[in-house]
Amino acid sequence: MAPKKGDKKKGLGGVPITYIAGALLAAVAAAFFAWRGRTHFTKGPILTPLKAPKVTDLLEFDAAYKDRMLWGSYRSGLYFGMRTRTPKGLVSGLMWFDPDDFQTLQQYRVRHEANQGDGLGSYGWKRHDGRNYGQQVLVDGDYNITLSMLKTFGEDSGPGGDWSLRLQLRRTSGMPTQRRRISVVIYIGDEDTPREPWQVLPDGEVADLRPEPATLLSGASSALGRGGAKWALHAMELATEPPASARARGCRVDYLGMSTEGHKPDYLLRVRDVLLSTMYERLQRQPPSDKFRLYLPNGATTSSDLALFQVTCVIPSTVDFAFTSTSGDMSDYSERLEGLVGPGLDGPLAAAERAFDQRFDRVFGEGIARALQPQQPPPADGPEAAAAAAAASEAAATVETAKAALSNLLGSMGYFYGSSLVRTGPPGSEPAAYWPAALFTAVPSRSFFPRGFLWDEGFHQLLLQRWDAQLSRDVVAHWLDLINSQGWIPREQILGEEARSRVPAEFVVQDPTHANPPSLFLPIAHMAAQLVAARAAEADGAAAAPDAEAAAELERVGAFLRRAWPRLAAWYNWFNSTQAGPLPGSFRWHGRDPAAAAELNPKTLTSGLDDYPRASHPDGSERHLDLRCWMALTSQAMYDIGSSLGLPPAVVGRYAAAAGALSDLRPLLALHFDEGRAAFADWGTHTEEVALEVKSIVVPGEDGQPPQHRDVSERVSRGWPLPQYVPQYGYVSLFPLIMRLLPTGNEPNATSAAAAAAAGGAAAAAAATGGGSAGGAAGGGAGGAGAELTLQQLQQLTDPSLLWSEHGLRSLAKSASLYKKRNTADDPPYWRGQIWINVNYLVLRSLSYYARAGSPEVAAAAGAAHDELRRRLLRTLVGGYKRQGYLYEQYDDETGRGTSSHPFTGWTALVTLIAAQEY
Repeated sequence: MAPKKGDKKKGLGGVPITYIAGALLAAVAAAFFAWRGRTHFTKGPILTPLKAPKVTDLLEFDAAYKDRMLWGSYRSGLYFGMRTRTPKGLVSGLMWFDPDDFQTLQQYRVRHEANQGDGLGSYGWKRHDGRNYGQQVLVDGDYNITLSMLKTFGEDSGPGGDWSLRLQLRRTSGMPTQRRRISVVIYIGDEDTPREPWQVLPDGEVADLRPEPATLLSGASSALGRGGAKWALHAMELATEPPASARARGCRVDYLGMSTEGHKPDYLLRVRDVLLSTMYERLQRQPPSDKFRLYLPNGATTSSDLALFQVTCVIPSTVDFAFTSTSGDMSDYSERLEGLVGPGLDGPLAAAERAFDQRFDRVFGEGIARALQPQQPPPADGPEAAAAAAAASEAAATVETAKAALSNLLGSMGYFYGSSLVRTGPPGSEPAAYWPAALFTAVPSRSFFPRGFLWDEGFHQLLLQRWDAQLSRDVVAHWLDLINSQGWIPREQILGEEARSRVPAEFVVQDPTHANPPSLFLPIAHMAAQLVAARAAEADGAAAAPDAEAAAELERVGAFLRRAWPRLAAWYNWFNSTQAGPLPGSFRWHGRDPAAAAELNPKTLTSGLDDYPRASHPDGSERHLDLRCWMALTSQAMYDIGSSLGLPPAVVGRYAAAAGALSDLRPLLALHFDEGRAAFADWGTHTEEVALEVKSIVVPGEDGQPPQHRDVSERVSRGWPLPQYVPQYGYVSLFPLIMRLLPTGNEPNATSAAAAAAAGGAAAAAAATGGGSAGGAAGGGAGGAGAELTLQQLQQLTDPSLLWSEHGLRSLAKSASLYKKRNTADDPPYWRGQIWINVNYLVLRSLSYYARAGSPEVAAAAGAAHDELRRRLLRTLVGGYKRQGYLYEQYDDETGRGTSSHPFTGWTALVTLIAAQEY
């Protein structure tokens, strides 16, 4: 759409003067919130928590709930690790290696921390219910390990119950191998001082495991209750083929018990190094031999608080471990262990697997089946029958992928405790510690990002709340309790030594002026919608009254939202006060570095889109489209939440006014619509004539050495940067569609607005319409260019030369100047063409809305785009999981192949909702 001569005169930043005058009145509500937020912002120190009741103290998270959730696979950064949800935890972990291969020592080939460099063929949870049961398969070269975890609660169980771990040790199917044996190491450590001395092998030496339980370790820990419940670790080998009696011996047991006093955090973090160095020392002391064997030295100190048990088995073997605890007498384990190890565990594991599958079918299976089933019954034979069989196979693969996606999200949930490091002074000053706090959260990637990320978590909870609403509220409660007195939440949570050990130093310190997309409002708004729907049904009288459990669940949702309200209000005010843009109704992400000379386009990490192209020269004039759209969403969500709670009109009316102003299409077009390209865009000081050039610099020599020449990459501007719309079409351009701010085509005056838009672009459309209603997500009432604008945006969405690919929507248009360009010499493109599932999901969610609510033309176009985009995404994700064995952080737009970190256990798990069409 070319700009038309004779358009309204432009004022500041390319915005019509008539709009600037009108916007001063339209932005009264936003200005009010900005004033309130700034006042609030200056009251309390950065390091002080918000003075409001903690959401995690709600009754639904009582002692009984905490007891049930005490133990879990909460050590997200390991291939497998258990810990307690306590500040100082009782922790357990798993390692494995080849005891007969010198490369184990030479190349540190001991698996412990989930690490992409280990090169596992695949690993991940096939099933995990988030609470009590999980099954994981790890394929490591010739080794195939099936790991099953089960928590149980009996009359004699102590706090947190008991848990069992079954390891089925096999060769990888179809692979020739020289390996006959494998060593697995299970260890337990106490981050606190044990309540009483540990007993290593309390019943005497155990040379090897047999098909009967053996007690490896016992102790007591304050992590299991104030009284320090007693606990024990047991193990046994199951009968195998050939039976253990036909072998030289069963699974061999070696051990080490040691004190970590004075070195506790370091020893627990470096337990793999402790293992390797101890085995090496033993190897050095033993007599020369032509056989290489790695074993622990079989010794323990009297003050042990870290114990490792190496179990070396001939493949195939099955080994069970069980952790038991009690507040009473633990002198007799025999009867209790019958259901925790050996044949007695078979039934409970099978029942837990069935229960997971049945629950999955109940929650998601019907939606997936309905979306994938053919319209006609398949014929008995012929080509159609073959096609039907292929479709059935594809449907089965989709279900398995969806189960794995959900399970990996649940199995990656972690518990962290510690203090964020926060910048309270100028750059370069010493950071200060946030208050010590807990965080229970899902993590994006066990191998690469085993910690909490604020904007990721909103997407995680869209899936989790449909599976386990209480568990989801627990996670959101932990995040909201991290709000400080100014209304800020640190965007990246690096709590505790274990989390910090996996993070580069430059990313550890958090800046209290930096935001992150408020995606948590997505699942929280869903809670409010539940209350609104229930009240509407009750008022209508047509629906049956909810049963007791449904009524109780609604009460819990209401209690949660009431407790969360002051924290959400503080967070919302903080956004308005700190992220306000240069013009009324505009917003700007802070944190871009104009002095980042080594970056082709200075990153905007705070937006969550990292290297997505923004204005080439960051300054205070920038207007960021995606943040404005996020604020439209949050304003509407605050109104919806407040209304669902029955808050007074004087309270919720303010949010309605802000939602109306931000959802009005007229100012949105004026601030962010590039008429020349007929696309929504950022505004800033920009030139397309930038490039990275290699320059040689002289580095002074050290210790008397001569100066050295070094090549560095530096950004060079060949053009003069000017205030303009940023001409890079990509995900940011979709945000008005994503947040449902475009007209549905059913609004009044749509025809005249559309005619005005066709005649003179955005400025003429703004002049032809009288502004929007306070309808928020409905698209600003009549204040826009009608169905033609929405249809135009949908046409751009499906343009193969832009974002539309065979595998999903790419993040940056192929025609963009920075498409697939490196941002530094060391940083490959990240949000510059790759396919990201979180944004694709948001687009599908919006297309589904327009397919339901749009005019006939809009509904048809949106519906067709939805169905085809969903089909392409499922083909990419399901096919990729089958071929590559993982879900990935992103997908290549040309090949569909998964790229970057894997397994990506975070928002890529939205494939489950995509398959079930749950929006």
